[in-house]
Amino acid sequence: MFTIEKPKQIHLQSWKNIINESASSNSFQFDEVNFSLFWTCVFQDDYFAFAAKNKDKFMGIIVAKINETYYEKNIVLDVLYVLQDFRKIGVARSLMNKVEEIAKDQKLDLIIKGVEKSNLLAQKLFKNYTVVNRTRYLKKHN
Repeated sequence: MFTIEKPKQIHLQSWKNIINESASSNSFQFDEVNFSLFWTCVFQDDYFAFAAKNKDKFMGIIVAKINETYYEKNIVLDVLYVLQDFRKIGVARSLMNKVEEIAKDQKLDLIIKGVEKSNLLAQKLFKNYTVVNRTRYLKKHN
């Protein structure tokens, strides 16, 4: 069993560890400056960030952001990462449900971008979304 909660300052190191693991699995460098910018963003009003936890053990995180232009406003998924030991038990689905609920409440479309064709778990997670192009998915909330 696990809970979904917003980030807290006392959890900074746990978030940093998950972000570093996520970055390393995607061959991306996430230095102190990048993490500091990221950490500041997750507390802003137009960001939605949550962690899945079992007691004090972090299992995964999700971060989405409102994207507003002159012609549209939607929520875009920035980060979804579940630690290897906690995959295939519903953590990613629970995190996505939280963001989908926010999108629905705010009557905003939810956009998922950057899903690799080889990421079969993500492909399965987003199977109920409309494929916009090879790596972009959309879930309409009317």
